[in-house]
Amino acid sequence: MEKFNLLVGLLFGRLYEDFPVALRVTPAQFLEEAIEEDDHEGSFNFGEYFESTLRWLETAGYIWVKQDFSDGGGPEFDVVLSEKGLETLRKVPQSLEGTASIGERLSSFGRSKASDAIGTLVSLAITSAVSGGGIAS
Repeated sequence: MEKFNLLVGLLFGRLYEDFPVALRVTPAQFLEEAIEEDDHEGSFNFGEYFESTLRWLETAGYIWVKQDFSDGGGPEFDVVLSEKGLETLRKVPQSLEGTASIGERLSSFGRSKASDAIGTLVSLAITSAVSGGGIAS
């Protein structure tokens, strides 16, 4: 779950920064930040994990995959936040200090690689979208 939260947090941070423009994403853009170095070489299929994460986020309604450019060279997608994704990331966690939204926090944490904070924010975002509680609009 930690790898999922970190990958989703990094992806959401970049999508929030570039919204409403679709972002072309590949596993290589996230590998260094999302996976421990000892997992880089064969013990973990990050390309498959990356694609599965995107598909889950799309099915859950957080993103739209505007175009799939995947081929034999690996997965590559144009992705943009959906309405649900944007609304979720625009919320401000009541349990955290400050007035920065989840998206603003993920964007800045993505640059600083604060993986524990990213995981917490992703959990808050997904939980709030499902339950509607604990976050101010």
